Amino acid sequence: MAKLLAALLLMMVAIGPACAVAPTSRADTVAALDRYRTDFAKIRGYGSLSTADRNYVLFSDAMRRVLTEHVKPFDPQVLIDKAEDGLKKKKAENPKASDRLLTEAALDSMLGGLDPYSSFLDAERYRYLREQTQGEFGGLGIEVTMDEESGLIKVVSPIDGSPAARAGLRSGDLIARIDDVAVKGLNLHDAVARMRGPVGSSVALSIRRPPATDANTRVSLTRAIVKIQPVRYRLEGNVAYVRIATFNQSTSSALDSAIEDMRRQSKGRLTGAVIDLRNNPGGLLEQAVQVADRFLETVDIVSVRGRDPEESRTYRGTAGDLMAGLPVVVLINSGSASASEIVAGALQDHHRALLFGSRSYGKGSVQTISSLSVDTGIRLTTARYYRPSGALVDCFGVSPNLEVKPTHGSTEETHPDPATCDPNAPVPPKPQVWMAQDMCPDVMDKAPKPDDDRPLECAVSAIRNRLTGTLAGGE
Repeated sequence: MAKLLAALLLMMVAIGPACAVAPTSRADTVAALDRYRTDFAKIRGYGSLSTADRNYVLFSDAMRRVLTEHVKPFDPQVLIDKAEDGLKKKKAENPKASDRLLTEAALDSMLGGLDPYSSFLDAERYRYLREQTQGEFGGLGIEVTMDEESGLIKVVSPIDGSPAARAGLRSGDLIARIDDVAVKGLNLHDAVARMRGPVGSSVALSIRRPPATDANTRVSLTRAIVKIQPVRYRLEGNVAYVRIATFNQSTSSALDSAIEDMRRQSKGRLTGAVIDLRNNPGGLLEQAVQVADRFLETVDIVSVRGRDPEESRTYRGTAGDLMAGLPVVVLINSGSASASEIVAGALQDHHRALLFGSRSYGKGSVQTISSLSVDTGIRLTTARYYRPSGALVDCFGVSPNLEVKPTHGSTEETHPDPATCDPNAPVPPKPQVWMAQDMCPDVMDKAPKPDDDRPLECAVSAIRNRLTGTLAGGE
């Protein structure tokens, strides 16, 4: 599947330096970099590459960071192999490519081959990725990944209110053509670059929606400044409904305001809350911790573990529960990833909420963004996170207590390619489960309408008619 999860929408990042350990000898690193300088000159076709060359310095800095900071150890010669694959491909595509373009191609290939989420950030991507954490950016508003089986671009999640969401794109859709260019044969970076463009310009996407085997839908989208409203809310009777679309810098404060406003609207008679994390691809780690903490007491929320055991960190909650012990249901699906899985996993493990929907995506790693130069950077997977129960989220995701499928749209689920997963990782224990027919019989017994949101309706019904503090607390 993916060798890189695209930077159309941020999933989970920590911005700043990562802690380092020394995985390889200095001699091995120097030998690998000497080979790179020699082979770079051969592939370029003339001269030699000095150790003082600014492009070489850029590459060597990135490689040293991979060797010391990535969550897994790598053989430096293997990294050079990956880099040279990118060099050769770029030289074949563009015989007159500059040293800078060749270097960036080498970095792109080396970093993109580490795991599905690490990547080189050229000037455009570096600026774009930083903008996303501020809550506004230009583009289509979709998170995508490369589907290795088909060679097409797969939609992981469209963001609420974005051009992609308004056009009806869904999780699991496969993008076969961008304008008149076939996606098959493009790498993820090139495909993403083609989807981006000036605000106000248009792009046409040809979509294959499984189980269809051919592209059967063509949509035209207008690129726009995507203003991410992290929280939307409304009352469902006396049940608070909160839709969290992403975890940016204002998510937790927006959640506080939403609950306070609905408590006022209901005249203090709230009976519970539904937290909707469906198709939320994640965001900032600190915000995930703060949102989970709004419903938890002084308990563990998530553990972040890198390659050096001494640098592991556990995030804990503080006293106080925003809902004062009232029942909470969290809605998840396979578009719920990363920060969403931290919140869902913590609330489930501490029996503070029941999860309704379908298994989450399974993106349980932390990426550190750091600069290489004034306008370029790298995104490295530097740690994995673990639920309070000790369960690994990466690849496994978070399973619901009650599985309920939507009544309309695609039920196709999107999860990481098993080939990218750790085959030795222990399988998390299964959660306690309930049947929808028992929890919300009034919803399940009626004939569904095209615009019904059955998971939400089931959650609201369960809070009104079935959930008590004891059941929601799992005691």
